[in-house]
Amino acid sequence: MVNQVHPDTLTDDPARHETIVAEGVSFEDFLKRYAEQHAEWLMGKVILGGSNNRPHQRIQMFLGTLVNLFLNLTGLGEVLSAGTPMLIHADRPAREPDLMVVLVEHRDRIRENWLEGPADIAVEIVSPESTIRDRGDKFKEYQESGVAEYWLIDPVHRDADFWALNAEGSYEPRPRDAQGRLTSAVLPGFALDPALLWDDANLYRVNLSELVQQMLIDS
Repeated sequence: MVNQVHPDTLTDDPARHETIVAEGVSFEDFLKRYAEQHAEWLMGKVILGGSNNRPHQRIQMFLGTLVNLFLNLTGLGEVLSAGTPMLIHADRPAREPDLMVVLVEHRDRIRENWLEGPADIAVEIVSPESTIRDRGDKFKEYQESGVAEYWLIDPVHRDADFWALNAEGSYEPRPRDAQGRLTSAVLPGFALDPALLWDDANLYRVNLSELVQQMLIDS
């Protein structure tokens, strides 16, 4: 039995900009009833997240296209876009990262409309209303769930870091290369100059094919 929360009694956390819209929802019902909403499943609760702003959307589209092109050329895996829940276990939240990368060897985790198990890379683009979730809650959850790499992109502060699990299962920041580019342990050869992400005027003018080809040459 789903316990719908009356609009007058919606639970709102102003710090996290999260609103509980339903309780007692199974994951299966969540997939059926909330597939078209910007929502996440937290062990029976359905949480609505904040809306994505234009800088968020631009960066998400740019990164998704860039990573997808890199994966197509290298054959390493595939990209899953926002709206795909990542179900680790029934006692853990099923978060929906802005982007996910699943390597070829883990493709069996991909279901029709969710990911059963951890992504190899989770990408979150920080919005003003999502800072606590992305840098706190999700950082801890992804680390404990075995997400091998967590990319945190913050257009407000023009800050970006790639975090990778170490041998002890804790996230460590990935080093930058000699050109100051972010590097990935999960995707050998992938290197990104974060300055590209903050250049709104020219973001869509970047030749992505040339950018990826240069990564492969440099590697």
